[in-house]
Amino acid sequence: MRNLVAAVSLVCAAGAAPCGAVETIVRVMTYNIHHAEGSDGKVDVARIADVIRTADADVVCLQEVDRHLGRTGGVDMPSVLARMLDMQVAFEPNLEFDGGEYGNATLSRHLIVRHENYRLPGREGAEPRGCLRTVLRVNEVEVEVLNTHLGLDGAERQKQAAAILTYVRDVPTVLAGDVNEDVRGPAVTALLARFSDAAREDAHPRYHTFPAAAPDRRIDFVLVSALLDVLSSRVFSAETAAVASDHLPFVADLRLPGVRRRGLLPGRLK
Repeated sequence: MRNLVAAVSLVCAAGAAPCGAVETIVRVMTYNIHHAEGSDGKVDVARIADVIRTADADVVCLQEVDRHLGRTGGVDMPSVLARMLDMQVAFEPNLEFDGGEYGNATLSRHLIVRHENYRLPGREGAEPRGCLRTVLRVNEVEVEVLNTHLGLDGAERQKQAAAILTYVRDVPTVLAGDVNEDVRGPAVTALLARFSDAAREDAHPRYHTFPAAAPDRRIDFVLVSALLDVLSSRVFSAETAAVASDHLPFVADLRLPGVRRRGLLPGRLK
């Protein structure tokens, strides 16, 4: 957590902000970890944890996460990553096979208040998709994180985006994940009617996230509601990240508006 207490106090003294207000910067990462299998063919959960730790993310939206699956040694990846990183975790499966589960996980340094999974519409026979909604408490404010991995067909993704929009409430909200299309795609276009893109230059090559070894497209996004400010964003392209998965992580620093210690933003926790 990156509290700007000192900076806000100075502004407060100058009369530009209500006394007692605290602003918080939250670093959000979205990362498709490819069940921790890297480009070298090795399954290495510790390597994924190292990427996240080096990026110093506060909230991490992970896709393609295994739990108790034979192909990855029966490891409970959400729990192992949470323990390695000293973070809380919410996990929900979208697919069950081989005695285990496969889905999305959200890690957080902030308190996880509750979470739930929304099943998304899809084509018959296609991989089931979901949107993991996790409610966090950040400086007494309720912040919602929607973590998703959309389908491979454009029409399917458009329906999935429409479904996600029905779950969005009027509170500070982050929508992050692997959307399997670029900024001009039908799903992203629909989502941008309600959210802002954390990337400053829509299709600039420096935002390419896939494939990790030689990225030539951007399919991993952090989108934010009007109640959050984007301070910066980037692809995290450290040497380890280029090998750890087939995607590179995308990271954004977001500012939660200042609130009085005794007052909350709309959508406060009950």
